[in-house]
This record gives sequence, C-alpha cells and structure tokens, in this order.
Amino acid sequence: MIKSLAYRLGSFAAVPRLLQQAFVPDAAAILMYHAVTKLPLAVEDWCFVGEQQFRDQMLYLKKHCQVVPLLPIVALTFDDGFQNNCGVALPILQEVGLPATVFLATDFIGSDDTPWFCRINEALSLTTLTRLDWDGETYDLSNRQRRAEAHARLQVRLKRFRHPELLEKTTQLITALGDRPGKSISHGSPYRMLSAAEVAEMAGTGLIEFGAHTCSHAILSGLSPAERSQEIAASLAAVERLTGSPCSLFAYPNGRVIDYGPCDVATLHDRKVNVAVTTVTGPNDRSVSPLEMRRYMVGPGTSIGQFKLLTHHVLWKLQTLSLLS
Repeated sequence: MIKSLAYRLGSFAAVPRLLQQAFVPDAAAILMYHAVTKLPLAVEDWCFVGEQQFRDQMLYLKKHCQVVPLLPIVALTFDDGFQNNCGVALPILQEVGLPATVFLATDFIGSDDTPWFCRINEALSLTTLTRLDWDGETYDLSNRQRRAEAHARLQVRLKRFRHPELLEKTTQLITALGDRPGKSISHGSPYRMLSAAEVAEMAGTGLIEFGAHTCSHAILSGLSPAERSQEIAASLAAVERLTGSPCSLFAYPNGRVIDYGPCDVATLHDRKVNVAVTTVTGPNDRSVSPLEMRRYMVGPGTSIGQFKLLTHHVLWKLQTLSLLS
C-alpha cells in the first residue's frame, strides 16, 4: 500500500522535488541505463529500456532537473556500449540537449560479439523449448513472462562463477537452448555493440563523454590481482585510443560492493581516474568517495512516477526508513 501511494505521488512533479529538498537537499543522482531499443525484446531484460519511455524520462529531466556531465546534480550514464546508444538514445539526448557518459566494455567495441547475458537473452527468445532442464535445475519457458524470470535466475546463478567458467557455462546453456554460441551479432540487433566510428561520432557531438568498463566485462572480484589490474588498465587505454583523450572515468562491472575491492580502487587512483561508479543505490553527497559513486538503475519496468521518485532520492529514502520492501 505504501509503495502504491509512493508511485502515485511520483506522478506529481512537484512532490518528489519537495521531498528531496526536505530529505537530501545537497545530494546528486546518477542514473544508470544500458540499452535503449525501438521495439521491446521478446524476452524482457532490465537492461533494455524502450525508446518512448526513455524520451519521456529525458523530457522530465530537461524540465525539472539540472543535468550535467559526470559529476552530477543529475548525471546520465550508459553501461557496456550498445550500438543503440548512438542510434536511438543519442538523437533524443540531442533533441533535449542533455549530456551523458557511456562506459565501454572495450573488447566488444567494433566487433560482432556481445556480452554473455545478451547471448542468453537472444537464445531464450529464439528457443522452441517450453521447459529447460539444465545444470541440475528446471526453468519454465512456457511464455514470455516465464522466460524473463528464467533469464533473471540464470544471470544470478552464472554471476557466481569466475569469468572463464561463466563463459564456458554460457556456451553450454546456449547450445542446450538450440542456438549457436559464437554466432555474429548483426547490425541493427538490440545486442549489437558500438563501432569505433560510432564512438567518434558520439564524442563529436560534445554531449557524450566516455569511460572504461573493463575489457571483457568480467566481474573484478572473480579475477586474480594481475587480471584485475590488466582489465582496468587495458580498458582505460582502449577508451583513450577510441576518443583521442585520456580516460578518467570508470564503471565497475556488476558494481555491487562484493564485485570489486580496495585493490581495484587503488588501481584506479594510480591510473588517475577521477570518478568511478558502482551499482550501489543511493544519493551522492560529500561523504561518498568519487571512486565509489552510487547510481540508480532505470529499467523497462520503471514507470514515470517511479522515475521521478528515483531521480529525487525519494524511493531510496523510503527504503532506508524500511517503508518499502
């Protein structure tokens, strides 16, 4: 009941802004997106937001918030580096004049490859199976909703493995679903990643800045110290090559507190990274380290009311007061 009331309050623009002034007046919000698509995916994934939904959110920010490059008052970020960041999101950002930061998983840029979770999503959307018995568990694939639930469960499960084992199990899973694990991702696919030319095009608009997101999108805590350092250093160098400017921004893959550690923060500091972002939820005030900034994730299920409450930290405040589960 409290959650329903909160979402209704969010439909009134002034309410979230007034609550922010009362609760967290000096905090900045960083919003996290991944992909923006013209059409919905066959199997819904939290990382893929619809074009009209994104447009409505940007129009709200344009009217009611001060949006600036990282660092915030409100900052827009995109993880991974999907091609639709250029083809779908960029025209909307240009239309409303809002800047954003795109964090590149650099091994995928200019390739026919895509991150592992995208391959699983596509395989689930194409499979003729209505039930999957795999690796000791059963997944109901009988309809769109069940497939989305299976995708979420599979991601949680696979993220527990070190990156090499995760990729091996992903290959086995995709084969079990009847898809080809290493097939090329075509141009126009929602899973297609940016090309070097598209990165240059976006940088040339003056609205988009780029950061690093490791090379392989591996969760750092599952790697050896040498591998962690290499993933960070090589991705920073790759972004510099792509943009022609030193890279001082970074996003931790998966981004929870357990997904990175003090050694990674130290590496970023040594590499002169100014700002690094996590997926830890919350506002950013003077107490938050610039190398462990918090973000609010925006997904396809985020209504415009929720979006307003996220942007103004109201949902976070209600959760800290244990009023929302």
